[in-house]
Amino acid sequence: MSRKIKYDIDFKKSVVERVINGKSGCKSIAYEFSLQHGMVRRWVSFYRRYGLEGLKPIKNSYSADFKLKAIEEMRNKYLSLSETCIHFKIPSIGTLMKWIAIYDSEGPSGLALERRGKRKTMPKKPKKPLTREEQLLEELTDLKAENAYLKKLHALVQSEKEKEEKRRSSRN
Repeated sequence: MSRKIKYDIDFKKSVVERVINGKSGCKSIAYEFSLQHGMVRRWVSFYRRYGLEGLKPIKNSYSADFKLKAIEEMRNKYLSLSETCIHFKIPSIGTLMKWIAIYDSEGPSGLALERRGKRKTMPKKPKKPLTREEQLLEELTDLKAENAYLKKLHALVQSEKEKEEKRRSSRN
């Protein structure tokens, strides 16, 4: 299954060349084409670093070693998020920020887990049969909850009736 490419390379190239040739800044070009100026800036950075190859779509599957290398190099060389993304050709700062959060909370082994797609749920364990006493306690809990709900409902209906009576009496 391939992803839909929103902007083709020719369009990106024409936008980038207008910025590089100094005809306009990133913000004005972005406004002109209804783009986010951060996206235009990223296109320009990738184009300056990788040429036309930098404007082509980037694969979205990375190994745990690659993620770890990107994070460690960013921290060791004191690179910013955007500099790291450009250096490792990562299309989004958000992607790198997720990797850093995972690394900080779970360590390097957390980067190896696949987190995309629908989570696979564990099959539910069958409940062991309840004793008669446990069944009665469950039923009692359910009945108490139902009773409390009905009391609140009754109180709400009563307050609505009282408000309606006040409205009627104030009109007369």
